[in-house]
Formats: sequence, C-alpha cells, structure tokens
Amino acid sequence: MSEPPKRPIDQKRESAFSMKIGHHGDGTAILDMVATTDSLFMVKQDSVHAVRLADQIDPERTNINLPNTQQLFADAGSDSDIVARTLLSAGQLFTKTHFPDAKIRDRVVLISAEIMSQLLAAQKVLAQLETDEERRIAEVRASKDPTRLPAATEVEARANTFIQKAEHALQAIYRLAEIFYGSQMKVEGKFPDNLTLALAKAFGENDPATVYAKAVALFAHHVRNTRHCVEHRKENQQVVAKDFQLRLDGTISPPSITVVHPKTPIEETNLTAFMSAWVEGLTAITETLLLYLAEKNHTPFGNFPIGVGYVPEEQRAMPKVRVGYLINIGGQWNRIG
Repeated sequence: MSEPPKRPIDQKRESAFSMKIGHHGDGTAILDMVATTDSLFMVKQDSVHAVRLADQIDPERTNINLPNTQQLFADAGSDSDIVARTLLSAGQLFTKTHFPDAKIRDRVVLISAEIMSQLLAAQKVLAQLETDEERRIAEVRASKDPTRLPAATEVEARANTFIQKAEHALQAIYRLAEIFYGSQMKVEGKFPDNLTLALAKAFGENDPATVYAKAVALFAHHVRNTRHCVEHRKENQQVVAKDFQLRLDGTISPPSITVVHPKTPIEETNLTAFMSAWVEGLTAITETLLLYLAEKNHTPFGNFPIGVGYVPEEQRAMPKVRVGYLINIGGQWNRIG
C-alpha cells in the first residue's frame, strides 16, 4: 500500500534549509552545539544563540507559515570562562552516548544554561562597577580638585543585585545534583548540607565527591546567609556597602562591602574583589559538580574503563572547555570524542 502524498507543510518542514546564526562582530564560526529536545544552543566565540525549529514549536504541523527561529541567548561565547565551564562543559559530559535518557540530558543542559545566565548577569554588575570606578578616579584626577572624592554611585544597589544573582546561580547548582540525588536530598535535611549527607550515604564520607560537597556547603552557607542579609535586613543581619571613602591617613579606599551576620560574617573588603571571588567560585563549583555527576552516573563505554576528568590542554577541542571523557592507552590518558 503506497503512502499518502505529503502535505505542503510536510514538504516544507522536511526540506533542507539554511540560517545565518548571530550578528556582525560575534565571531563567524559555530564552535559548538548543545542540544536539548526543545532547542539547540549554538555557540560562537562571543555569543550563544538558541535555535528552535518550526517542528519544535508546532509538532502537530498546523501552521505552514511558522518559521525556524534563532534568538540571542547570551552575549558571551566560547571565549568566556563562564560559558565554557557551565553550558559547554555540560554539553561535553552529558552526551547521548554516556547519558541515553533525553530527559536527564535536557535537565542538565537547561539548568547549566540557567547557571550560565545568572553568572553572566552577576559578572556584568562586576564589570560595570570596575569600569565606573576607573572612570570616576580618572575624572577626579583630571579635575585637580583636592576636595572632590570619586563616586561609583548606587553601590549598595549594585551589591544587592550581584548577591541575588549569585544566590540564584547557587540554587540552580544544587538543582543539578537533585537530578540524580533529589529523593535522598529531601530525606537528609535542609539545603545545602543535604547534598553532602546524600552523597555520604551513597558513596561514603571519604569519597572525593562527598568531601567536595562538604567544602561547597561551607561556601553555600555564606552565599545564602548573605542573600538573607539583603532580603531580611536586621541590625545583626545586613550588608553594608560603601562608596569611595577618605581614610584617616588621607588615602582613599575603593568601594567596599561588609556582611554582618552571626554565623557567616565577612569583614570589610574590596567590593570588586568580593564579586570576582564569588563569580570564580560559583563557576568552578559548577564545572566540578558536573564532573562528579558525570563520573558517578554515566553509562559504561563498552568494555573499556574510562575516566571523567580534566582533558590535557593539547587535546582540548576548545581551550577553555577543560573537562571530558578519557581513556588510558599505554599509560597515557587520551580524550574520547
């Protein structure tokens, strides 16, 4: 029995098509692609674009005029440490070969994309503050007015925004672990120590993943409590952010932050240094957690024992994407794929 003739919409959806991804100035080449069931992230040097096919929007094929679409997802790409160590690392580790369950792959990739977005937003707050500090200092020096102090302005608002973005990223990081250990994490107690307890029960207290989760929890308490200081301000629970200040010795201190909290206080410190440390810390935690989750949960690769870890620099497809699957051949670890 012959197949019924294809409808015009079927012919259109199943035919080849081309699409120019991105815009002028964000690099010409597509350097990597990270797929989910619902969309495809195309990564260029300085941008990430989300591509959705018409069939993903209209799987029942009801609207012949619906186009395939692309949309800028992030204005940073493979040159960004954040993009490389979140979304691109998830794409390298959670492949169909090693994680055949599409639902798991989708959740890992989408949460990693969310972490990336929050960290990029936090980094923008940092970058703008650094730019404004430099500009204001230059303006005051040029004025040659000894009574004038530089002012970054809106320092408290910027600090609060940064802290909230960072804490949103932290929440998403723990949701990555919930994909694999969520039921046990619910049993073991409250965030963030529940991940440590869940891993200890699964693999033992001395397992590297458990030890790492315990260290991460200490940082997570600082981040969560600092967020509480922003959203539930009290006399003994608050963030104090200051603009440029004139010291008693006549020098001028840059914008600073102090966290007043009974359990996780932070003494007055340079605000941009504080922000930079948090961005780097959360980026590193994401990359390392992805490694441990892949190591503990990947499907075996035939009969060959494989490792999950940091790929030798000379074997990396993209310099800033440091993780992948490895196989030991003749005493030397080689990247798979």
